[in-house]
Amino acid sequence: MRVIFLLMLLLLCSCATQRQAEKFFEDNPGKLAEYVVKKEAYAQRHDGAHAARRLPPRFYPPAIPARQQISPDRLIPSPMLVARPDAAFAPRYRSCPECPGTPLTKTVYLPDTLQLDSLSRELKIEQMANAAIRQKLKATEADRDYWQEMNRKKRWALIAMAIFAVLYILFKVLAWRVRETGE
Repeated sequence: MRVIFLLMLLLLCSCATQRQAEKFFEDNPGKLAEYVVKKEAYAQRHDGAHAARRLPPRFYPPAIPARQQISPDRLIPSPMLVARPDAAFAPRYRSCPECPGTPLTKTVYLPDTLQLDSLSRELKIEQMANAAIRQKLKATEADRDYWQEMNRKKRWALIAMAIFAVLYILFKVLAWRVRETGE
């Protein structure tokens, strides 16, 4: 009974405190706005109409898209189709007989291709040899593990046989002594 009385008293006090807080915030909407800004849980707990009625609207900055990076592309020279008047005064470039010509680059693929093919064949042969060695290694490791396990079992079997032999001899000696004293 006493516990129920205390619970009822606690409930009554909490209701009275909540009502006084509501009255205070109704009289001072500015303080409510400061409280809600500090306590986001209050704004989430109450519905939007209640919060909008008491708080000034919150303005957000406009969304500004990120600028695109301008990267200079490679210029592709093209001949002018229409002669412009300002281009008439530009000096014309002509090839001179004393000037060296542009170097001509010749690419010969045959030796490189042959060398590349021979290297790739060597690589494949090495890879096949490595695969065979890897298989042998795995088989050898499996054999080694098997024989190590067998040796371990044999060692324990020998230890057990030695213990039983000692016990057999001990019991035989004790049995021989028991007969002598019994006569």
